[in-house]
Amino acid sequence: MRALKPSWWVLAVCGLAIGASACKGGDTEDGVCVDDRTFFQQKIWTIVKEANCAGCHNAGGEAKNTKFLLTPETVTGFIDANMTIMRDVAAYEKDGVSILLLKPTMTVPHDGGRLIQADSPEYEALAEMVDRFRTPVTCGEATRSQEHFGGVVLMTPEETLRKATINLAGRLPTASEEFRVATGGMEALDVELDRIMLEDSFYSRLEQIWNDQFLVERYVGRDEAVDLLDTDFYPNARWYMPGDEDNPRDFSGENQDFLEGARMYTNDAVARAPLKLASHIVRNNLPFTEIVTADYMLVNPYSARAYGITGLQWEDPLDPTEFQPGQIPNHPHSGVMTDPMWLNRFPTTETNRNRHRSRMVYWFFLATDVLKLAERPLDVASINDHNPTVNNSNCSVCHATIDPIAGMLQNWDADGNFNPRDEGWYAEMVKPGYGDWDMPYAARATGATLLGAQIAADRRFATAMVHHTYRGLTGQEPLLFPTNPTSADFSARLVQYEVQDRQFDAMAQLFIDTNYNLKAIFKELVKSPYFRAKGHDDASDEVLEQVGELGQGRMLTPEILDKKITAVTGLRWTDRDGDPYLLQENEYLILYGGIDSDDVTIRIADPNGIMSGIQYRMGNEMACRTVARDFTQTPEKRRYFPFVEPAFVPRDASGFAVAEAEAAIKKNVKYLHWHVLGERLEDGDPQLEATYQLFLATWEELRTSGAAPGLGECRAERDFNGVDLAEEQRVTEDPSFAIRSWMAVVTYLLSDYQFLYE
Repeated sequence: MRALKPSWWVLAVCGLAIGASACKGGDTEDGVCVDDRTFFQQKIWTIVKEANCAGCHNAGGEAKNTKFLLTPETVTGFIDANMTIMRDVAAYEKDGVSILLLKPTMTVPHDGGRLIQADSPEYEALAEMVDRFRTPVTCGEATRSQEHFGGVVLMTPEETLRKATINLAGRLPTASEEFRVATGGMEALDVELDRIMLEDSFYSRLEQIWNDQFLVERYVGRDEAVDLLDTDFYPNARWYMPGDEDNPRDFSGENQDFLEGARMYTNDAVARAPLKLASHIVRNNLPFTEIVTADYMLVNPYSARAYGITGLQWEDPLDPTEFQPGQIPNHPHSGVMTDPMWLNRFPTTETNRNRHRSRMVYWFFLATDVLKLAERPLDVASINDHNPTVNNSNCSVCHATIDPIAGMLQNWDADGNFNPRDEGWYAEMVKPGYGDWDMPYAARATGATLLGAQIAADRRFATAMVHHTYRGLTGQEPLLFPTNPTSADFSARLVQYEVQDRQFDAMAQLFIDTNYNLKAIFKELVKSPYFRAKGHDDASDEVLEQVGELGQGRMLTPEILDKKITAVTGLRWTDRDGDPYLLQENEYLILYGGIDSDDVTIRIADPNGIMSGIQYRMGNEMACRTVARDFTQTPEKRRYFPFVEPAFVPRDASGFAVAEAEAAIKKNVKYLHWHVLGERLEDGDPQLEATYQLFLATWEELRTSGAAPGLGECRAERDFNGVDLAEEQRVTEDPSFAIRSWMAVVTYLLSDYQFLYE
């Protein structure tokens, strides 16, 4: 197994600490290449940080009026942005020497003083960077990724198909899908992923992923969403309710069945409109930039009436699942940013002035957490400026970023209504705009629309979509640039960040190249080690630390586990009323790490004792409910037991092995490991033997204990659809003790790590 080489090793052999010449051209005598971006990230940015150049050279700092403005490392794409600005600045020279070398050494006047010495290693590194700006050095990215992922064991295409099908569609692959991928490899997997992403269940999963971000499911149920619609702007919001003297409503001509569920159908459609927009865009292969640029919203026949939207032709005006694009009268649309529910979920106040909304725009659509721009202690006593958000660098470092976008959303009030201010925007705030562009005063009425167009053209939008999809598929957060070079794991974390950053950047480019088709990101992530890794050739702590968290290991969310249980066992895990345990807030949804989009908005990824108890209860109950029921079907229709019958036992009455039955039991154990756990094991594998021994030990204990043959609550009197079985089809007793032994096996497998985690 090849040892992974951390970035600090590469730097050492290149001799970066002592000068540029050892790495001239990017190659060393050992054949190691360090490209310009890696050199900048690992060497130059450290110098910039230690010299605190960014303390002044930022959008709100003392040097904000200079050309040399640095992007903080908390902003996505900061390496490329800062390389670009430093390349531009380096081109300015005096007597043939770059100003990038003259200023920090005080060879020419510098308001920030001398930051480095002319004969220091830092100066030599900067000189190397200036030289690289003139003569760029590039290296093969494929080699870098191969080195980092060398030794990582990936799922087979067939295993990847299974994991992706469960994750994206909430089902197991069909036999034909498995065959095509088993014979066609990754190319066939690519085709199957395209097919999976045409299923309705995929779009439900997509909406779930986006609700984890937008959290608008908070308003589902009762009148939670409709109550947020201001009747001054939406007089027909509660169209399904009796009117009053000022607004009488005549329901005499309405279908009463239509009105009976109208309240729920209206409210939930209003609440979920931002999620429906996301799935509509993907379903129709539209550019996902429409999430911020769409001049429409998604409505069903019920919410259309609430918003006063007319002129839509419905296939079935009673169908609450039919959604179409619609436009609210006198309401300029710009994707979710102008949706009343999105605006209410991320509210503002007279003093906040859309800054919270601006922050969320950065987070959702520009992959930037603006709260990290000023993660340092703030001395309140030092703030003695007039209008400190503009004039005090402690404040302006954030406000110079968030206030311009806040101003572009100026027409949307605290209740999410299109309600332009008669007096215009606040003169004491930073001018509305985007980056270096100031929004013209005459364009203020269309600020949100202009903002959407600017975001759509920003590469950070593509990166943000990669990040959100990664979160949804893996449950992990994208890596952040490590900020403490003295920490013991700094080198490993830097390698991980660098590789992931490049991988994600390539996915972002593919997203752009496919006209912003979000499915392209899903496919690339599924095929990447971040989804497919399942082990490493070298499990030493040192190597695993270098590689970081990849692939398997995510505890399934309640929603995914609920679907996986159903897919594998044939039954949903429900209470006596038929309500799914894992999806009810008053049962296990929250206890098992889910969210309610209101008080609980962050999923718990690490198991605790309560979760373990839920897992074991599920395994035990689902084995009880399904094992005997599976035996009521013919072998070709069984999920669990295509190779055995209840009469198959491993020993005869005299205790001698029954070879044929024993072979069939072991064959079925092998099948169960694939069906339940998704692992292909070879005959003789220790895990297969352990499972067989569990079956055998349980059977021996039951056989010798004098246990009664009755199955009690685990008897099978109904089929998997809940239909009563004929008397001769029912399985109510277990005289051979094989059924209860199989229950032990199924309980064991359903409680296994590989079933509960992906």
